[in-house]
Amino acid sequence: MDEVQEIQRAFKVVGRRSELEKALAAIRVGRHLLIEGPVGVGKTIIASAVCNYLKRPVYRVDGDERYTESKLTGWFDPPIVLQKGYVKEAFIPGPLTMAMENGGVLFINELNRMPEGVQNVLLPAMDELRIEIPKIGTIKAEPGFVIIATQNPREFVATSSLSEALRDRFELISLDYQNEGEEVEIVRVNTGIDNDDLIKHCVRIVRMTRSHPDIRRGASVRAAMSIAMLALQLGGDRDAISKACHMALPTRIELLEEAKKPMPDIINEIVNLALEGMPSDSFVMKNISQGFIKKKDAITIPENFIEIISKFIKLPDREDEEIGWFIAEQYHEIKAKVDKNIQAAIKKIAIKAIIRRALEIIGSTRQSYKLKREIYRFGTEEIDLEGTFEQIIGKRAYQSEDIIVEKREKQRKSYALIVDTSLSMTGEKLALAGVATAVLAIKLKNDDYSLITFESNAKLIKGINERKDVEDVIDDLLEVPATGYTNMEDGLRIGLHELGKARTKDRVGVIITDGNCTSGYNPEKFAIKFPKLYVIMPEGSESNAEFCKKLARLGKGKMYRVKNFNAVPRTLYRLLREVA
Repeated sequence: MDEVQEIQRAFKVVGRRSELEKALAAIRVGRHLLIEGPVGVGKTIIASAVCNYLKRPVYRVDGDERYTESKLTGWFDPPIVLQKGYVKEAFIPGPLTMAMENGGVLFINELNRMPEGVQNVLLPAMDELRIEIPKIGTIKAEPGFVIIATQNPREFVATSSLSEALRDRFELISLDYQNEGEEVEIVRVNTGIDNDDLIKHCVRIVRMTRSHPDIRRGASVRAAMSIAMLALQLGGDRDAISKACHMALPTRIELLEEAKKPMPDIINEIVNLALEGMPSDSFVMKNISQGFIKKKDAITIPENFIEIISKFIKLPDREDEEIGWFIAEQYHEIKAKVDKNIQAAIKKIAIKAIIRRALEIIGSTRQSYKLKREIYRFGTEEIDLEGTFEQIIGKRAYQSEDIIVEKREKQRKSYALIVDTSLSMTGEKLALAGVATAVLAIKLKNDDYSLITFESNAKLIKGINERKDVEDVIDDLLEVPATGYTNMEDGLRIGLHELGKARTKDRVGVIITDGNCTSGYNPEKFAIKFPKLYVIMPEGSESNAEFCKKLARLGKGKMYRVKNFNAVPRTLYRLLREVA
């Protein structure tokens, strides 16, 4: 029996041979490991199985946006510090410090839920195998120390992504849902149920949630386990399975905003189809006349899409993963050449491609924080020891108000993104403007922002106090025709008006333009009224560059000059980090 088989047998791991081999190799050579995949695919199981097999001590951390640097590295016990000062025995090591000192594994579940500052603490530990702790000194890692982290894929818009610097220090193992046979075996092994028909029905139901056109996020095999156990307890018949599904699925699936049916009706539809013996891809039917795969009202593209779309527009040979971006680049032209029932599918593909590009650029989307010192209140965790000592020194006794604590406060800002969509912004430029917009929308999902486009006239796509999903923002942006002149004045006017409605003190305007102003009056009169105005300008004539520099100077901001539109989204991301 080889090592992988031993792990599978000892820790009840079904399949995943390749992934277990890779994890063993990474840990043995001291490489840090990032396991990426959707909820319920066994990320934690693989990590813990390999660590236990190698007999490495494991220190687990669950990612949370409230997690602090001191919780990760360690903190001082206030009573001991008050008695003896900052001595080693007053220091309580955190999981990172313990893993380093004991040559163990720091296992971080959902690393991308941690604040960016906490993530950055890991960098010296990963690079130099050491960290510096104030008043303690250098902590060096013993042989065997590695970090294993899990996270949801970057395609999950509701999650953050790691910074490029942090991702660069990990080896990656990507997991997806296992095949139907392995999922049946997983349910059998983990529940002890020996009713094959019941298990197969439950697995089929769960797998159908992943292809239903009204469901954004389907259920994992954990849902199949719950359905099987509940159904068996309720009698094991068809009615029992239906009841179990209505208990297990609502907390494990997420509907699209535009779903046409409520959750109970969608579950009933899936259960009825599954129990009638329909295949798990029963929501998919071929539309032969158009050559597209149709999922009720949503349509996706088949493998022969290049051949089909080539009938409408010249398409160079490209890899399959580039098809979506090609559609985003040529959206208006393709849309004009297909009938209406295909247009919705084309737009969905373009939106997905644009958001994927944005997610490849973005690091952590957690909000920045500032530390505020205030008087102690019950329930506050972080005590500012130095500030507290200054309060109590020389006193025979001290009160709770003498204890100073550190409180993290979210730094909120409001933004107005103003995008040039005039005739010079057709094709790829408009798609890249969409990526830049997605970068803003995802990075600032908890902040207030507005989106304004301008050509001959300006148009408000999203108001600053309006709540709108990133998909809907990009959807509306794609419908903006890249036509007309360039009325920068009108764009700045509406952007300034939106910032005037903001509920925060810090307000920032960002305009993306080539600086070629061909309509309206002089925009300088509005630029000077911005609290802060930043200009992103792809390289053009020197006269345009000087004009954009002047706008940024009047707006008390800065001009970012980029070589071409490909650099615009990444430059906007850098700007947002600098401003934050």
